[in-house]
Amino acid sequence: MRTLPPGIVPLAVAASLTLVGCPGEIDDPLAFRVARASQCPSDYDVEQDLFAATCGTLGCHTGGSIAAAGLDLTADGAGERILAHTSAECDNRPMVDTSDLLGSYFLEKLGESPACGDPMPSGLPPLNGLERTCLEAYLAELAGVEPPMRDGGVPRDAGPRMDAGPEVDAGPRPDAGPGADAGDPTTVVIQAESMTLTGYEVDAADATLIRLPDMVTSGTATATFDGASGNYQMSVFIIEEPDGQPTLTVRVAGADVATETYNLTAAANEPRTLGPYAVTVANGDTIELAGMSESDAWARIDRVELTP
Repeated sequence: MRTLPPGIVPLAVAASLTLVGCPGEIDDPLAFRVARASQCPSDYDVEQDLFAATCGTLGCHTGGSIAAAGLDLTADGAGERILAHTSAECDNRPMVDTSDLLGSYFLEKLGESPACGDPMPSGLPPLNGLERTCLEAYLAELAGVEPPMRDGGVPRDAGPRMDAGPEVDAGPRPDAGPGADAGDPTTVVIQAESMTLTGYEVDAADATLIRLPDMVTSGTATATFDGASGNYQMSVFIIEEPDGQPTLTVRVAGADVATETYNLTAAANEPRTLGPYAVTVANGDTIELAGMSESDAWARIDRVELTP
């Protein structure tokens, strides 16, 4: 299971409260910028933890010369390609504007209404606060500029999941299990290939997916939820095929959430998102995906995301 790094939210909240209580000029702008950049955990790898899980799915920004918009974000050297790339759909705008990092087309495409084309990531929820903060720090480092700041020296916040109220709970939630983190929960991403597989196997053609083998009609993939207990929007990312319509049953703590039938698509490797489903999940609950194949369609699964 891969969980987006915890700990960022309470740190960011504490920083924002400190700023609210200390108006006036910043005594040490350099230290302030360093603190802003440190809101992204040092072990968070944007290319592996963000690009590979969102932009790098089948049919999007992966596959070298066949990558969407000609921009591969999964092969080595993604950063250099981002800096060098311009958008053919939007008057050859550069992906990164070193004079106005927050006005960069790469970041604009992640908003609700980009100037050209559809918002990214396609078919997926918008980036959460942690992902956006880490991406901005990543682009700033690539471009050799300072981390982005708001006018007046106040840093951009880490998104709507930060609680800017007068109190910060520094301890664990009273109803949370031992794997829960302090403060607001963050999005939990469960990669299918890291789940416990019965009947399923990792797809030999793409190790980021699981599939039912030939001659195997059913299987399950299970994982133990290690995030904070609470209410979530749960999405399951699958890959559809043109040669059959498998089914997939989603369960949480043994209770059926939904049973979905794959579409019969015109092309192979067609990504689709099931859900989101409103679920209540406790730390330690079992998440189960039970697939049934049809013909040569193998009920392939990419990942599960649970967003607070």
